[in-house]
Amino acid sequence: MSHDQRIVIPDPGRFHSSIPLAGCTLPRAGRLVSSENESKAMQINRFGIRCLVICAALCGPTAFAQNIANQGSLSASGRNHVFKHIVAVRGEWYREPRIIVLATGQKIEAAALAKAQKVSAEDNLDVELGQPYLKAVFLESGELRCLIGRGASMSFGSRGEPLEGKATIKNDRIVGEVKIKEGGTFAKEVMLTFDVPIGGGDKGDKPVALDPAVKPSVEGKFTGDGKDGNLKFVTVQDQEPFNDKEALAIIFTEKDPSKSKNVSFDAGFKKLGSALILRVNTQGSIFGCEVAHMAHSQGAFSSIGKIHMVEFDLAGGNAKGRVSTGGEDDTFGQKWDVDLKFAAPLTEKMRSAMTQPKIAKVDPKSETTKTEPKAKPTGPMIAARKIELPAEAKNVIYKQLVEHINFESDLNVAQMVAAFSAKLQAQGWKEAPGGLIGKKNAMMKRTHGDAKLSITIQPTETGSKAIIFTEGLDWKTGAEEQKPTKSAPQAAGDAKKEARDLINKALKDLPPDARKGIPKGLLDDLE
Repeated sequence: MSHDQRIVIPDPGRFHSSIPLAGCTLPRAGRLVSSENESKAMQINRFGIRCLVICAALCGPTAFAQNIANQGSLSASGRNHVFKHIVAVRGEWYREPRIIVLATGQKIEAAALAKAQKVSAEDNLDVELGQPYLKAVFLESGELRCLIGRGASMSFGSRGEPLEGKATIKNDRIVGEVKIKEGGTFAKEVMLTFDVPIGGGDKGDKPVALDPAVKPSVEGKFTGDGKDGNLKFVTVQDQEPFNDKEALAIIFTEKDPSKSKNVSFDAGFKKLGSALILRVNTQGSIFGCEVAHMAHSQGAFSSIGKIHMVEFDLAGGNAKGRVSTGGEDDTFGQKWDVDLKFAAPLTEKMRSAMTQPKIAKVDPKSETTKTEPKAKPTGPMIAARKIELPAEAKNVIYKQLVEHINFESDLNVAQMVAAFSAKLQAQGWKEAPGGLIGKKNAMMKRTHGDAKLSITIQPTETGSKAIIFTEGLDWKTGAEEQKPTKSAPQAAGDAKKEARDLINKALKDLPPDARKGIPKGLLDDLE
């Protein structure tokens, strides 16, 4: 066939559309073919259709199987998850062989997959995978044993009805589907289809090939009190690891952030119009969310209650996904709703790291482990017990293990906020984005050098109570002064009396018939 020949598929009305094939120059849709050339065109057309059929037969199993046959979804507690990464491995349940199909939103790294295989086949993998997942377990015959899964706010395990599923296992490949639709208190709907090799996961965490950086895009809704925030821009920034997991910040803004020197800061103070700031680990779990909507009369606030990733993928060096609250949420009386699809390139630092082979982490409990010293703060650390609390604070508790400070006061919430703010300001603490002062509750954010405070204040029957979540404080200074004193040993008679009172109280709640079976000598040793 010469280079200028054309393959034409006739449409009704003798207007024709074209299908490109290798080595052919085709007419644009709607070009009319003359009658004297129609016979020749039809002959060529039949040849072209045969080529297309052959191509579809050859390419179909590989080109379409990954998109159509391998996918999963979980809908529960008002939240939806889509899983596009499917692997199958072999495992054991009390020494009996099992085949496990795992579906996740993010690709499972080799180290995590190795840990998952060591867990008993019919147990959950909430800790090992660290992300939402589905786990279908089969016998070698293809019989479905159970379905286990985890979403953003729930975990489940299902056996028997209404769970349905079957698989065909042949030549080290498993093909099948699993589904469940359940109502009631624990309502959920799951669909999982798969066609994958068994043992098809990565054998090692190898560097990945990068795709071209995508053009940032965002579409969907971000409403505040019913008004759309018109988010048009999305930016990805580097983020400090959270709970020893790599992380990133995804910032959605109404206005162009290209001229901003600190996008996260400006977005939090609404300098870029309405904004949504997410802090996410690389498995797609959101651990920080700041809502800054122009329709809200007060400042930005933090809330991670309902928001979650429906889809999330970092493959090829681009962040792509969908984030949603699953409906309207209400935080301190301010309503907001999110359902956004987005795509943006990762930072150059992140993209570069993806091309490097990963170094296996050394067990921190190993005697040979050498830990790098933590970076020293830029200035002297503030002692936790030197934080200026309101004069009315009482029942103050310093929880060194979790680095929290709790106290109560006879002041109401508004009075507590005013008094505490004045004390912190006098000590040099500065207001930070994410705080919110409501009618009944309050959240205060403060920074002082490298130190951070997140303060929640809630009403009580007699006033208010506060919890201070601290970061970067000195918890050793003054700790010796707070050591609890040992109480005097309780008298033996008092201990017996207390034990008898507790037992008698429990016995009173029993019905008469149940009391008959209690041995008469039960309390003899307490007489």
